[in-house]
Amino acid sequence: MEKLIVSASPHIRSSNSTQKIMLDVLIGLSPALIASVILFGYRALIVTLTCVVSSVVFEYLCRKIMKRDNTIA
Repeated sequence: MEKLIVSASPHIRSSNSTQKIMLDVLIGLSPALIASVILFGYRALIVTLTCVVSSVVFEYLCRKIMKRDNTIA
């Protein structure tokens, strides 16, 4: 009988970094952003920019409160 090999997850690994994956996400979402600006006007772009800026500011503040290094480049 064969012995089972137990290893820590993740069992499937990839050489992609988080930065590469997020770039792929941005490329994938860009057609949706363009379509929303065409369909709904510049206000869709304003909402998107507001969400992005507020999330970056919130991440900065949380990392500052937790006394961790700044990861926003």
